Amino acid sequence: MNRLKHTLKILFFLIVLGQAPGVAAQQTAGNLSIDLNARTLSVQAKAEELFNRQDYRRAYGIYLNDLAPIGDKYAQYMLGFMTLSGLGVEPDPVLASAWYRLAAERGAPEEFVAIRDDLLSQFDAADRARSDEIYLGLRRKYCDLVISMREVRDAFDDRSQMRTGSLLGGQSSAITIIAPNEGSNLSGDEFLRRLERRM
Repeated sequence: MNRLKHTLKILFFLIVLGQAPGVAAQQTAGNLSIDLNARTLSVQAKAEELFNRQDYRRAYGIYLNDLAPIGDKYAQYMLGFMTLSGLGVEPDPVLASAWYRLAAERGAPEEFVAIRDDLLSQFDAADRARSDEIYLGLRRKYCDLVISMREVRDAFDDRSQMRTGSLLGGQSSAITIIAPNEGSNLSGDEFLRRLERRM
C-alpha cells in the first residue's frame, strides 16, 4: 500500500507539471487522444466520415460526446470550427472561441493557437468576458489536467477494488480476470501489472 501511495504522489506531481504519461504521449503524437485504442480510432474515423458526408449534426455529436471528453484536441478544434461555421449547430463565435482555446491549451499545433488568437482579437470586452466564462466551464470538464486526474482516479479505484488471496479453503487455481473492455482474459498478476502501468 505504501508503494501505491508513493506511486500516486509521483503521478500527481507529474500531472501538475503537465508531464503525465498520457498527456506527454498525446503532446508528441499530435492530435491523438489520451485513451488511444482501437475503439477511439474507430470513433475518430466515424466522425471524419460523417463530416465528409456533410452529416454535420451527427459528426458534432461524436466530437462532443465521445472525443472531446477524452482530451482529443482535434475534436475540440472541430467543435470550435463547426460552431463558428454553423455546421450541425447554431453559429456562435464566442462558444467557438472557447473550444478553440481548449484545443490550443498546449500551445500546439501552431494552427490551433493562431486561429484562437485571431478570433479572440476580434471580440469586444463583453464577448471576451463571455468567452472566458465558457472556456472556464469547458476546462473544468475537458482540460488535460482534469482528464489526467480522472485517469489516475479510475486506475486507483480499479486497484483498490482488487482482492488477493482466496476465500476458498484448500488448493485453488490461478485467478482469471475477464476484461470486457479489452476483449481478453488475463491472469490476476497480468491485470495488476496493466493497472499499475496505467497508474
